[in-house]
Amino acid sequence: MNRQWRSRPSCGPADQFGVAPHTDYGCVTLLYQDAVGGLQVRELGSERWVDAPFIEGSLVVNVGDLLARWSNDRFRSTLHRVINTSGRERYSIATFYDPDYTARVDPADLGVSAAEAQYPPVAAGDYILGRIDASMSYRKAAAS
Repeated sequence: MNRQWRSRPSCGPADQFGVAPHTDYGCVTLLYQDAVGGLQVRELGSERWVDAPFIEGSLVVNVGDLLARWSNDRFRSTLHRVINTSGRERYSIATFYDPDYTARVDPADLGVSAAEAQYPPVAAGDYILGRIDASMSYRKAAAS
């Protein structure tokens, strides 16, 4: 799935987001961002936000929550946000790569023993849809 975002410049306080802090739900996200910048990632184990600067001809590769689960946290999902203080519009294009809906995601597939597994097997689509449902108030109401 491809998504294109346009983030308007923030004229307010630093906690006014173009995109609020979040992790991606699936496996891998490829992101093309323009030279305006504004993407930040949170340093693991701290409260510090680090800029992910634009590099000409490159893509940002982001590990999502499902891949973190599948790899038994060998690969970690990264909390990220966008704060555009440039005074210009920011454009980005994200492409998400996830298994088929019914694909079984099990850390044992990557050599993790049952004793070491932090997560039970799950269907990829059920996991992602469950995360979407839990994060959107209108979907919570529809599910009840």
